[in-house]
Amino acid sequence: MEVRVRVAPSPTGFLHVGTARAALFNWLFARKHGGKFILRIEDTDRERSKEAFDQDIRDGLTWLGIEWDELYRQSERLGVYRDYLRKLLEEKKAFWCYHTKFQLESEREAQMKNKEAPRHICEHKLNPPEEKIGGIIRLNVMGKNRAEAVVFEDLIRGTVEFKRNTLGDFSIARDLDDPLYNFANVVDDHEMNINHIIRGEDHIPNTPKQILIAEALGFSIPFFAHLPLILGEDRSKLSKRHGATALSDYRQAGYLPEALINFIALLGWSPGGNKEIMTRSEMVSAFSLEGIQKGGAIFDLKKLRWMNSEYIKKMPPQGLIESLKPTAKDLFNDGGEILSKIIHLVQERIEAFSDLGEFHYFFREPEITPDLLIWKKSDAQGARKALTYIEAVLEDADNFEDEKLRNRLDAIAEKEFEGDRGAVYWPFRVALSGQKFSPDPVEMAVIFGNKKTRERVQRALTQLG
Repeated sequence: MEVRVRVAPSPTGFLHVGTARAALFNWLFARKHGGKFILRIEDTDRERSKEAFDQDIRDGLTWLGIEWDELYRQSERLGVYRDYLRKLLEEKKAFWCYHTKFQLESEREAQMKNKEAPRHICEHKLNPPEEKIGGIIRLNVMGKNRAEAVVFEDLIRGTVEFKRNTLGDFSIARDLDDPLYNFANVVDDHEMNINHIIRGEDHIPNTPKQILIAEALGFSIPFFAHLPLILGEDRSKLSKRHGATALSDYRQAGYLPEALINFIALLGWSPGGNKEIMTRSEMVSAFSLEGIQKGGAIFDLKKLRWMNSEYIKKMPPQGLIESLKPTAKDLFNDGGEILSKIIHLVQERIEAFSDLGEFHYFFREPEITPDLLIWKKSDAQGARKALTYIEAVLEDADNFEDEKLRNRLDAIAEKEFEGDRGAVYWPFRVALSGQKFSPDPVEMAVIFGNKKTRERVQRALTQLG
């Protein structure tokens, strides 16, 4: 049996992390077993489905390197659903229900008040009303075996059971040309020969309904595997209040697709051992449903940033320059000239491309706070003294090499500040960067060159008054 799996996003929003993980796990499973991975765009919600979201889903998966073998859209398959709906109606396995929205809401409120599971057991399957206005199609669930359970074996969670009488005669279509999610989903899985359904645990409540639809249509039941929810650090379901959830947000922030794939793969799956940085081929080789946990997976942004930094460090410098050029252009209107000079400093320090903004002082004059120029063991007079000596050293162009400049600064610290190097290097750092934390000031000075370094030191002296 050829393994055939699918991911079935609705184009009612941008591709988010949860869908990306479901796509990845299905893709890994298919590649591991030499099977096929299908992308099915479930766009039957005509009001909310947008072409822009459809495009974003496909672009996001392509960027991640999750290539699909077949692509389908439900909006192109309405005739298929219509035929199956007619079949169920003809066989009395489905029926038209004409209850009003008000009647259904009243029934639901009464059930909730009595602490009963909300469901609709419809008498219209036997006694349709004379006036038939605004009907919907329901599956005939409650015609027999009222206490019978719907049971399935989840490949991750084991046996899962739902009582049939908690489901009621649920709706499967608004009309013949407007199938609802569960019905279209089952028909497509059958028509596309999907035999393993790997998806989020929020779909568990849909599973018994889908099994009943499949049984009514005479379809075989696929294997089910429900993935754990992705949680925020507070252990609630990941949402926008935890930060970015759309994949495009991470792409725009400068996360590498290889790092994001690696991170997402470990959200609920363990390959065994302590290895965390994995190539795509290593993931395919190690992947198994047995390695997926039942409990929620924490989306740890710090871990993602660390992992992304590891991938950035492995990039060839020239490749990193090319990748960062758009960011440098947007932030600083730099075409790569300055970026090329500082790439060795950037590569060791950034965790995402958007972090390049922290190196703003290489591209423009920094804002300097006079108090920040003062070393913790010194005062304004000491800072002024140190910068005055540094300015004098910089007047000698021959000193403007890393080792020579460092030796002269060390000599100043030894002679004028009792060996306290911080008294010299701290105001020099702040004069050049305006920051508490920055690369080594001598490294910065060599990159800036003599003229710009002297200008910034003189500006800092002016700030001190």
